Amino acid sequence: MKKLTQLRLKKKVTQEELGKAIGVSEKTISTYETGRRNLPVDKAKKIGEYFQVNWWQLYED
Repeated sequence: MKKLTQLRLKKKVTQEELGKAIGVSEKTISTYETGRRNLPVDKAKKIGEYFQVNWWQLYED
């Protein structure tokens, strides 16, 4: 999930802030970013809304 990490850092948002915004823990955001857990579509859509981007871009390499 390089795209998620890059987007979050570009927007200067912490894992904790993003987690609170989409209803998951900071640890869960970390697992999405490292690839230890797949990013569910419903969470990707929330992240897309939060950052105002197309959610499907999070899945591109």
